[in-house]
Amino acid sequence: MRQPIPNTQGFLAGFGNPKPRLILVGEAPGETELTSHRPFSGRAGAKLALMLDVLGLTRADVFITVSFPRRPIRLNEKTQRVVNRPPTANEILADADLLDCELSRLPQDPLLLMGNTAINRLYQGRVSDYAGQIIHHTLKHKRDQQLVFAGAVRTFAVCAHPAALLYRKQTEQATLAQLSAIKAQLLEDFA
Repeated sequence: MRQPIPNTQGFLAGFGNPKPRLILVGEAPGETELTSHRPFSGRAGAKLALMLDVLGLTRADVFITVSFPRRPIRLNEKTQRVVNRPPTANEILADADLLDCELSRLPQDPLLLMGNTAINRLYQGRVSDYAGQIIHHTLKHKRDQQLVFAGAVRTFAVCAHPAALLYRKQTEQATLAQLSAIKAQLLEDFA
């Protein structure tokens, strides 16, 4: 049984096609995802649908998982409502073996790391460092209470998190253009 982590709620495991054309890795579930038990079922889900459409995919073609399977929360002082927040490095490390296990079951499939949290969990840097590129590298895995690069080389790309597309039209346009540009290279070798 998993230990409780303060200032988090619920749990959401990866979901989708067990033989995917692409693995999507996001940040953490939000309130809507915990209620529906489905990744990207909130407002960002509509933006994810746009992203998948550009790639010529649907939810039925992909496996969706998260860097941290619990909803990280904080109290908004102004509204007195519980809101989402990014997971901390220690929180991600606490449940890192879960993502490692999910990815080990899908060893050949390409990945799309969506947002800075996913990039930092599995690789390094920020969206702006790698957006629009295909990367071939080992991923970070949990070893002896730290994240280290280990295992086979994987193929992945990096893009903005779907929620980022909600706030800036420029981010949406750039992300969709980047996905369109890398579509063939990311997916054709794995079709």
